[in-house]
Amino acid sequence: MAHKQSKLDDGEISQDTWNEYFKTCEMTLAAIDKGTEVARLNPSDFSRLRSQLAKRFGPVALGKHIGQVRSLFGFALDAGLIDVPVKFGPGFVKPPAKRLRKQRAERGKQDFDADEIHRLLKTANRNWRAMILLGTQAGFGNRDVAELTTKVIDLDAGWMEYPRAKTGIQRRVPLWPETVEALREVIKHHPGGSDTMFVGHRGRDFTDEKRTGGNRITGAFKPVLKAAGFPETGRGFYCLRRTFQTQAEECGDLVAVKAIMGHSASESDMSARYRQEVSDKRLRRAVDTVREWLYAAEVKP
Repeated sequence: MAHKQSKLDDGEISQDTWNEYFKTCEMTLAAIDKGTEVARLNPSDFSRLRSQLAKRFGPVALGKHIGQVRSLFGFALDAGLIDVPVKFGPGFVKPPAKRLRKQRAERGKQDFDADEIHRLLKTANRNWRAMILLGTQAGFGNRDVAELTTKVIDLDAGWMEYPRAKTGIQRRVPLWPETVEALREVIKHHPGGSDTMFVGHRGRDFTDEKRTGGNRITGAFKPVLKAAGFPETGRGFYCLRRTFQTQAEECGDLVAVKAIMGHSASESDMSARYRQEVSDKRLRRAVDTVREWLYAAEVKP
């Protein structure tokens, strides 16, 4: 964790990533006695760890934690802390692709259609109305809205420049008139006491009080879903981000969509590495495509 802390301090990983590694280390020590010599570990130890992880997490999260455990002991070998690789055994592997596909099918719909978003907007308070619009028109995720400040928004121009917390990728986003109006209302009634844009009715913002990189959006969005007549489980605020990507791709400009989403390009994507910017015209076309889908007859092409 000292190694990961140095990477965090240097800006190479995010606080969220550090938290995940720390949690994985805690769960590993809970399943395997920390006094055990690494050389004495055998497949049965990792089988027990995998069973405990599988009881707590679904296939995707399970696979992620298994990968992190392997990374933990791989670091020990690379750093000369152990002399030979750990024997994980044939069972300490990520769930198969078939299981992941089955889970996705079981989860059901993971975006919102236009009518459903209007239902959410109709019953939401001013904070959630603005957040829902940001999720729908800009692909903002939980942490994006929780940590948003007025410093990155130019409401007069109708633009926002805001790096995505997870990747650090700078995003330039044209705002819908509806989003600008909603944000003005939030600012007008802001109670103060926090630098963040959104503050709840009890004077608390939506960031994690312990400043561990988390946020309270997931739990706070459940009453919003309930008020609109949706189940509190199955879909969350992040599904608005999936909605944006799904609908924005209809503009035919995936590069512009990725720029707004704040996606990081792979090392093999040479065009992304050489591309310096995406024009405002292309960015606006992407968000306008989603607006036309959401408001249909109300918006003229």
